[in-house]
This record gives sequence, C-alpha cells and structure tokens, in this order.
Amino acid sequence: MPDWDAVIIGGGPAGLTAGLYLCRGNWRTLLLEKAAYGGYLMNTEMIENYPGFPEGVIGAMLGMDMMKQAKNYGLELKMANVNTVQGSSSNKWVTCADGTTYTTSAIIIAGGSVPKKLGVPGEEQLRDRGVINCAFCDGGQFFEQEVAVCGGGDSGITEALYLAKIASKVIVIEAMPQLNATGILQDRVAENPKIEVRTGTTVSEIVGENHVEAVNVVKEKSGEQETIKVDGVLVHIGLDPNTDYLEGVVPLDSQGQIVVNEWMETEVPGIFAAGDIRSDSPRQVSAAVGDGAAAGMAAQRYLQQLT
Repeated sequence: MPDWDAVIIGGGPAGLTAGLYLCRGNWRTLLLEKAAYGGYLMNTEMIENYPGFPEGVIGAMLGMDMMKQAKNYGLELKMANVNTVQGSSSNKWVTCADGTTYTTSAIIIAGGSVPKKLGVPGEEQLRDRGVINCAFCDGGQFFEQEVAVCGGGDSGITEALYLAKIASKVIVIEAMPQLNATGILQDRVAENPKIEVRTGTTVSEIVGENHVEAVNVVKEKSGEQETIKVDGVLVHIGLDPNTDYLEGVVPLDSQGQIVVNEWMETEVPGIFAAGDIRSDSPRQVSAAVGDGAAAGMAAQRYLQQLT
C-alpha cells in the first residue's frame, strides 16, 4: 500500500481546494508546499473580485482560511520542494529536494507559477538590491522614493497602486501601446497623481552598482532611448509555470503549462493538474478554486476505481 492515497504539489487555492474535497471523501491526502501555504494569495494586499466578499478580502486572510478549512477535514501539510515525479504505474512517487520520497496512488500538481523575468542586463545582479517582484512583501524599503513598475496588466497595476501608498512616485512601464489591466484599475491609476504611465516603452537595462539607480528604456515606435532615475524596479510582466521538473512526465504545451481535459486529468492516469500551472488557465483565484474542486472530484473517481 502506498504512503498516501493522494499527494498534492502546491498549497495555493487550487491545491488547498483539491485537498479539502479529497479529505471530505476520507482519502489520505498529503499536500507539499515549498514556500507559503496559501500561495500567491499571501503576497496580495486586497482581492476585490473573489465572490462572496463585497468589500474585498485581504489575500493572506483568504489563504489562511482556505488552509484552516482543509486542515479541519484532515489534510496533512508539509513544507517541501518537490523536484521529481514518477507516474508511470498505479503506485507513483514524489521526491523532494531533501531526498524524502512519498508513494501515492494519485498526484495533483498545483504548483502555480513564478514571475517572468525581463531578461535585461542588471536584473539578476541587482535582485534584492532594488529589483523586486512583490510590492506587498518588499515595497516598504522604497518609502518616499521613486520606483518603476514593469507591467501594465492587472498584477502590475495592482502592485503600482500599492507602491503609490509608500513611494513618492511610481512609473508604470508597459511595452504594449496601452495598459491591459481591468478598467477599474486603470481608472484608479488615472486618478492617482503619484503614478505616471509610459506605454509603448520597454526596459533595456537596469542600472546601478550596489543598488538600483536608474532604468534605460526604449520607445517602441521611434527607437528613442532614455534613462529614468529610480530607486527600485518591480517586475510583473507575466508568469511562467513551475513545470521544469515535469518535462517527460506529463505533456506540456508551448507555454510550459500542463495539458489537461475539463476534469483536470492529464494523459497519465492518476495525475491531475489544477490552477495557474494547467493549460489555458485564466490565472484567477476563483478559477483556481474551481480547478481544485474538479481535480479533487476526478481524483476521487480514479481512487475509487483502484479499490
């Protein structure tokens, strides 16, 4: 008999919801999370588009409540960084970076995504020396300073609005001709005198010796170059799925996301994927919760067939 009926990789909304469903079905379920239970929710100041919270909800509070609810039904949680999955037989293996291996009948992969990098000179050299990915986590260091935010989508604009409460000025830099954030977020940016928006502009270099001092930018249409003095750079231009360790284990699409059907099933029997990590994910909290519910139900059906 394997150690667990199901192992879930990733403790964000999708993984916690899947765990809740499995444990309510009395299946022995282990959830492995490498960073923080609740996932990206824990770094989000306020979520305004999750149903049931008319005034919005603090991300960390929602994440903690999801975790508590799943634990109340028996979900086992462990901090671990999974680096190997073996899924070719009915008995599957999940191995962690510390060498610990868990055997299981079913695996749900809900490991989410990581922020994309700009890939420009200075980005890696100045990481954590003015280059950050999370305003809620690291924005406090920029009190009354000037910060550039790279990315004009919902995530980037949300970060810019939060930083505007701390910094003296926030410059949003977006490569597209216009912002693509939700209309209400764009309205808030337009009303905030501390936020400047530069569209059709890309960052070509982050400049600094021991700390960020400026960004070099290029205007897309004219090719005109400019140096903008800033004290920090927040990068939020999109997300890459955490699937490097899964190549050859389950099919991945051209974006590196896991290919699944409508029940979050992969081609490999007994392996499921849910949340931001699966193909065509809209990358919304509510969608991740729905994915987790579908994966949890599908995993139960699979486990019942094995008994």
